Order: sequence, then structure tokens, then C-alpha cells
Amino acid sequence: MSSILEDHPLIKSSQKQKSKANTNYEELIIKYINDLKDEDKRTKAINKLSKYYDKNHNLPIYLWYSQGTMVILLQEIISSYKYLSSSKLTFELSSKICKILCLFTFIASHDELKYKFIEAKIPIFLYPFLNNTSTSKPNEYLKLVSLTVISTLIKTEDPKILSFFIETEITPILLKIVDKGPWLSKIPACMMIHIILKADEGLKYICEEKVRYSAIIIFMRHLLKNKHNQTIMKITLKIFIRLSENSEVRNLLKNNILKEIKDQKFTKHLNDSSKILHNCLLKILNSKDEINKGKEKDNQKEINKNNNNINNISLVNDNAKNNGINNNQQMNINSGDLMNQYNINNNMMLINQLNQMKLSPQPYMNYNDINNFKMYNGNDNYLNKINFIGNQNNNKGYANINYYNIYKSN
Repeated sequence: MSSILEDHPLIKSSQKQKSKANTNYEELIIKYINDLKDEDKRTKAINKLSKYYDKNHNLPIYLWYSQGTMVILLQEIISSYKYLSSSKLTFELSSKICKILCLFTFIASHDELKYKFIEAKIPIFLYPFLNNTSTSKPNEYLKLVSLTVISTLIKTEDPKILSFFIETEITPILLKIVDKGPWLSKIPACMMIHIILKADEGLKYICEEKVRYSAIIIFMRHLLKNKHNQTIMKITLKIFIRLSENSEVRNLLKNNILKEIKDQKFTKHLNDSSKILHNCLLKILNSKDEINKGKEKDNQKEINKNNNNINNISLVNDNAKNNGINNNQQMNINSGDLMNQYNINNNMMLINQLNQMKLSPQPYMNYNDINNFKMYNGNDNYLNKINFIGNQNNNKGYANINYYNIYKSN
């Protein structure tokens, strides 16, 4: 194994800076990685390897690329699941799994291996530790170290990594920790929720369903009651500020927490940095309504304009009927976009031309562009049919195909 790993590009890149002490530690790392295959030596090997990262930063590479090592470590983690919901999880077993999780933290912190770590979906194997409701100390240690592994990945704010955790539904798990976990676990859980929300994909995911953002508001609101933990206060206010960018969530925040955060009993516990966030949140919740009122006025003006356009089109159709034109199907008009495609003056000019011409009964006019149309003339004295083809881009809500039967006698 030693010769194979030494040829690896990530190992070779550090060869030039390798000291004699470094070489000795790498030999020990290789020895203990080999010892992992022996169950009798495994616990000692895990204990030793968890202490070697500061002495040799190639440890994550050896762990990841050595044959069977990650499988052995994952088997140890999976075998501990059956003890999580009972009192059989001893401090000894908990300590062993925590040290394996430390090894995972080394891999998760590596600039290149963290993506392979995600692609292999290894963080999912830590979710049972986070979901565990037991409050015993061995379980809480596992939960805290698991959060450390995941926060090492999330705090990079890498879009690919955040997408993985959003898709694997880690937010409800973090909220459960916020609700029932110890304070040491609540703080990293809150920080990870905030990082997920900072990403546009994360905010979109949370705001897609009311049950998601309602749950965040409920649990984070409970945290505001602990007015002496300024770290929690600041993270909670940041989460509310980010959520308020969505209009529906902003209304819910206004109805649920605005009165509470205005109370002097609340504000007197804030330090200077928290007061800045608090004032920012108050300003958002109070001022956004005025902005929305302005937008509503603009929307009403647009609706009135569109109604005028529709009335103008109706007037054209009425004039067409008075000049002998009979509509087989009513025009399907959506908003004022049709006016951008067809000009009323051109419509009137077309109608006047039709009234003055004697056209053949056999062919018909294929009308594709109001400014570039062709007529078929003949010796007969009436126009049998004209097929008007309007803008067929239904995705944008424009008019569908419109048909007219037009009869003209001598």
C-alpha cells in the first residue's frame, strides 16, 4: 500500500517539503491503517490515527485512497446504530465512533477530497446520530461531533455541497436539534440553517412550502427567549432578516414576532451588534408594506392600460362587423401584449382594403405578418375565406390562431 499511495499526485505534491519527521509519521500512518483490518488492533489504530492530522496533513489522502479503509470505518459506524436508542451505548463505544468522525472531519476539510466525500454520500451515515432523541451524554457527544463534520462541509458555502444537504433534507434534522438539543449543539445547528438560507437555492427551498418556513419561525422564536446568549440572538435575527426577503414569510413574521421584538424587555438584552440587526429587521418588517402598496398601484395602472387596449381591439372588431366581416371565433386576448404585435391602425387599413377589393373564391390568404401580407385576386365578385394566423407563442400568453369568414358581394 505504501508504494501505491506514494505515487498518488496529492502525495507527490508534498514530497519536496517532506521532512524526516514527516516520513516517520507517514510510516506510522500506513502501519495503523493496515492495523484497521485486524479487529483486535482496530480500536487502538483509530485512536492513534485521530491524533496524527496535526503532524501529517497527508492523513486524509491515506485514509481515502487506501484500500478498504473507508468501508471498515463505515462498518463501525453502522454497527453502532443498534445501540443509539438504548442505554447500551457506552462511553467507550461513543468515544470510538467520535474518533472515527474526527477522521471524517479531516477528509471533509480537504480541498479536493470533500467533493468525493459528498459524492459518496457519506454524511448521510451521520444523520442517525443527529436524529437520535436520547439525551444521554454518550449520545450527545456523537451528535456534537457529527455536527462538526457536517458544519466543516457546509461552512464552505460551496453551491454543490449546499445542494447535497438541501436535497437530503438536513434542515428538519437541524431544527429538531434547535428545539431539543443541548446548547452546544443548538449553536452550530442554527449557524448551518443560516448558511443554507443565505444560498438562493436554500431560501427558495424553505419558502416553497409554508410548513418549512413556519417551522423555522416557531423554533427560532423560542430561541429568542434565551436573551443572555448573544450568539444565538444574532444568528436568529440574521435568519429572520433573510426570511423576510420573501413576501409571504415577511407577512407571517410581522404577525408573529413584530410585537415581541419591539418590546423593551427584549431590546434591553441586546448588545451593540445585535441591536444593529434588530433595527434592520424592524425596518424591513415596517417598510416593506409601503413598497408593496406602491407596487400594487403600479400593477393597477397596468391593468387599466390593458383594459383600454382590449376595448380598442373590441372597437376594431365592431367596425369589421359593420363592414361585412363575420368572426367565427372570438379573439383570445391576454393583457396588453397583443398590442405590441398588432397595431390598430394597420388593422383598420386592412379592413378598408378588403372592402375595396374583389377577390377569388378559391384561394385564401395566409396572413403571417400584419405588415407583410399578400392578397389573391380573381375575377369573381366576393371573398370566400381569409385565414388570419396570429402569434402562436402560447407560452407567453399571446393570442391564439384567429379565424375570420369574410364575404364580399358586388
